[in-house]
Amino acid sequence: MNPGLPEAMEQETVEQLGVFARKRIQEEEDRAGTRHSRDPGSSTMSIDDSDLATLRRKFPSLAEFSDNFIRTRPTETLLKMETTSLKMQELEKSRDVDDKLSTNKMEMEETYYDVKSGRDNRGSQLHESRFLPGAACSSAKIWKRARQVLGLGGHKPVASYDMSAVGLAGYVSKRGWVEGANPASQKIRLQQFSIINCAAKANKKESQDDRECDINELQEFKLALRAMRTAFCFIRPWDHSVLAMEGFFEQTNYCEKDTATLDNRAAILTKFVNYSLGQNADRWRDGDSYLSTGELTTHWASFVGAMPQTSKHKTKDKKQEKQDTRRKWVDICFPWNSGNCLKAVGDCKSGKGTILRHVCNYVPDRNRPDVYCGKDHPRMSFHK
Repeated sequence: MNPGLPEAMEQETVEQLGVFARKRIQEEEDRAGTRHSRDPGSSTMSIDDSDLATLRRKFPSLAEFSDNFIRTRPTETLLKMETTSLKMQELEKSRDVDDKLSTNKMEMEETYYDVKSGRDNRGSQLHESRFLPGAACSSAKIWKRARQVLGLGGHKPVASYDMSAVGLAGYVSKRGWVEGANPASQKIRLQQFSIINCAAKANKKESQDDRECDINELQEFKLALRAMRTAFCFIRPWDHSVLAMEGFFEQTNYCEKDTATLDNRAAILTKFVNYSLGQNADRWRDGDSYLSTGELTTHWASFVGAMPQTSKHKTKDKKQEKQDTRRKWVDICFPWNSGNCLKAVGDCKSGKGTILRHVCNYVPDRNRPDVYCGKDHPRMSFHK
């Protein structure tokens, strides 16, 4: 085993590749009638164009060199070049993934992209700079750099983004597109990305009412959050603030610990999202980074601590329990059970005309107040 080669490249394999490469070069020289030793300093045209094209096709490593360079190099030099190229390819394949990533990261600092000037109208003509590799630094740095480049108000809003391609057509209102284009907007709301809210506004006749409908279901909240995150990917691809919110809700299972027993769970989560959007707008204005997933956890603790909905819900539960213990109305004649009804069976009716039964209204189990004796005898006679 040669210690200078990758483990996958044994000496025998290298020799076989060398023999193969030498044979190919000799075949080409024999076919062209140019099989002889070439002087490196000579500019004699010893290989015609068709043979040169064949050499380039057989030996990819020669593609980077000029025609004159190849024609003026001896066979052994070309063979060594091809063998070295094969060794480098095998070495690249054998490199560990972690090593490859770390090496690329170090090389990234010294690798610059030349951004050419050109024209771009966001639609029919897209500049090649839109397809540069993604920024591989902290998202806070990207956010702050965007603030320096874009200024306070962002770009002019449009609503022609292809949301239908990702299955979210109709999820964003016109107001959502306008406010979403402005990173400093204090008027952006999660409701603007809810399909139920958009449908309700579309069904309204011409009205000046710009109020948003509430989000009442958890599933609707999740869809609205996904729609907002997708819309931001189109409007502000450098902005990861909604991804941070989505990460927070996924980690906490949508704040289940604090909101699972609340009837207005989706409305509370919506209020927190709107609060966070406002905080991010303030931070954009001040040149600070957006709320990260960790910071959202801290803000949620303060937000839920000041929330009055928990105690109201407990009061409602007590009232509901009290209502559950009340007896339900039944079609039994209570005066008959106490000996005060003289009407015949069939003639005894309630005030609304419902025929009342002459059966026993005794309750054997007080924990089940709606279960009566129901036998054909008055309570006063049999249950004293």
